[in-house]
Amino acid sequence: MYTVAVIGLGSRGRNYGGHLNAMPDVKITSVCDKYQAKIDNVKSAWKLDDKACFTDEDAFFAQGKVADIMVIATQDKDHYGHAMKALGLGYDLLLEKPVSPNIAECLEIEKYAREHNRKVLVCHVLRYANYYRKIKELLDSGVLGDVKLIKHDEHISWWHFCHSYVRGNWRREEDTSPMLLAKCCHDMDLLYWFAGAKCKSLSSYGSLSFFNSDNAPEGAADSCFDCKYKDECIYECTYQYVGRGCKKNKFPWGTYAFSVSPKKADVIDALKNGERGRLWSRCVFGCDNDVVDCQTVNMEMENGVRIVMTANAFNEKDHRHTEIRGTKGELIADDTGSVIELRLFDKKKKKIIVNIIPVIKGHYGGDEGVTKATVDMLKGELDPKGQYTWISETVESHRIVTAAELSRRRGGEKVDMSEIPDIER
Repeated sequence: MYTVAVIGLGSRGRNYGGHLNAMPDVKITSVCDKYQAKIDNVKSAWKLDDKACFTDEDAFFAQGKVADIMVIATQDKDHYGHAMKALGLGYDLLLEKPVSPNIAECLEIEKYAREHNRKVLVCHVLRYANYYRKIKELLDSGVLGDVKLIKHDEHISWWHFCHSYVRGNWRREEDTSPMLLAKCCHDMDLLYWFAGAKCKSLSSYGSLSFFNSDNAPEGAADSCFDCKYKDECIYECTYQYVGRGCKKNKFPWGTYAFSVSPKKADVIDALKNGERGRLWSRCVFGCDNDVVDCQTVNMEMENGVRIVMTANAFNEKDHRHTEIRGTKGELIADDTGSVIELRLFDKKKKKIIVNIIPVIKGHYGGDEGVTKATVDMLKGELDPKGQYTWISETVESHRIVTAAELSRRRGGEKVDMSEIPDIER
């Protein structure tokens, strides 16, 4: 029997824990979250005793090493402290992305794990999705010839952005991390993987262009419940979470952030009266958010591949769109429906549909893939040719974001990657 401890029971920790708990020969032995309600939500399903459940992280770590591996799915800025404590106790880790908003902390985790022979697998789950693995397979086959340009767009839906980056946990850089790191370190990891080389230099522009007080309607109230626009505003909280009239709610699973119950009456009560829920009933133009809502990054990789990447909050649906140009053809991919289209210059065209899974269900199978890799790690059955997202691989995506944020703050100035600390070899 292989054992797992989990700290952080938000949507990601609950997701990874759920996948692991469903696997044969795996048992979750201890959990920690600062909210008792989140512990109660999984305690029965994971068959946990009260003595194995903690709301105090110091008491949780004071147990010592009580499992073979620890899943760390806490808030971004907590990852470093939790990872170093767990590594010091002898744990291998499944660590949620981003590793840390501080590149020095990322490097310290990598160094400690390497020097103490500890394994740290990072949850860059898109690398485990068959859809993105198929793109990588096609690139490696040489069917496009030499890759010259990659264009990649992270389209964040307006309702997802409002939930997470305007009202929610990732709204302030000081408290968590820049939007580009919190949302797009997945994308930077994919682009580094697709290009097959590290970044040489880049430039970036971005700002909080819309979700700020300058765009508030005249006379808008601080709370949606008190606002004269509540019956017509698309950002009004009850419309977003439980629907308005016969209209379907936009973001049902987002209610887990502030309401244990998904029932309409309970969600509305939490939004009106809950200590946390009131955060999500604030006017989107009157919050304390400061992360950007639109950003572009231009990269030159060490092998000469050019990359243009965008992230923005102004979309109806969450999806990623990728276009890759080579000397023999182009590849157009949109993860809506997991469709890949090859357009070769000899006039041959091929449409490939890969593993159609809705976006909302586990990153196209990537969540299940990374937890399967975790079990392989526990069993010592890793494929020597496998594509695993070790901490040493993850550092580059975090370096790229560090450089992009430096460039953005310098008004789009070019940043050479030699300015950004790297792994000491």
